[in-house]
Amino acid sequence: MNSVLSGSCRVSSIALSAIVLLGAASGSATADDLRAVGGIEARPYPYRLLGLRPGDPVDDLAELFAERSETAPTQTERRLRIQSPQGKAFDLRYEATREIGDVGMQGRLANAPQDHITAFLATEAFGKRPLALFRVLKEPTEKAPEPAALKAQLEELYGQPSRAEMQGQSMTLIYAWGTDGFIADLDGQPVQTFVEDLGGNRTSERQFRTCAAGGPFDTSVEYAFKSPRRAEDEIMPGCIATYEITYQGGPEISTIKFALKDYDLARLHQAEVDRQIMEALSSPTSKSDMDL
Repeated sequence: MNSVLSGSCRVSSIALSAIVLLGAASGSATADDLRAVGGIEARPYPYRLLGLRPGDPVDDLAELFAERSETAPTQTERRLRIQSPQGKAFDLRYEATREIGDVGMQGRLANAPQDHITAFLATEAFGKRPLALFRVLKEPTEKAPEPAALKAQLEELYGQPSRAEMQGQSMTLIYAWGTDGFIADLDGQPVQTFVEDLGGNRTSERQFRTCAAGGPFDTSVEYAFKSPRRAEDEIMPGCIATYEITYQGGPEISTIKFALKDYDLARLHQAEVDRQIMEALSSPTSKSDMDL
């Protein structure tokens, strides 16, 4: 990974290539060819992080960041180049994350107090809307709420969690929302079996529950191009979103982490960006104007 420092904004780039098996002439396309689509439906779950949900307009995110930080947000950029065997290419460059409150490596090593908020963003195809929101809050233990008090606050907002684990000053709460609505008991769901074809009459079986971690499927909301996509590349099938809150108390500093991820929005975004890239790579190509 290459990094470029510019003022208070860190820009990172990753160069990836993929082979697309299409019959296309020579040429190239850019991220400017991604067209914004409308009709993004309101999210069905009630969960919010500081009043914001995945799918909200990016202007709402910018307003929240401006209210909570006098420092300009840090942005991380992704670059992908998708190359067809016939020489046509699609160059995708977009803002992947936006964050405020990062105390840096030295601050993390020193366990310094912080309020670090990160948004993982969609491409221009979805108007750069957030797909996931994360917050890491570290503050002196005497100022932090007790785990039971935080649990009571969340239950007043959202009801009983899908899973709750508490031990002393450690706590994990998970709210899970599936295609049929709220999942009341994350661990009590039926176990499903995913069978992967390994080729040569060989298969591999893995068990999973909807919205539960540790299954065979992709859990990242970040866009990555693949063609063809395998069944195990699907982003958390059957799961709309999860909201995970973890608490770790310490003698001096306590850490509370929030992670709100919208897998359904990530699947819709992935399908739309895939469609636009494949369309661009298969479209007629204008001849170059190189001095020959």
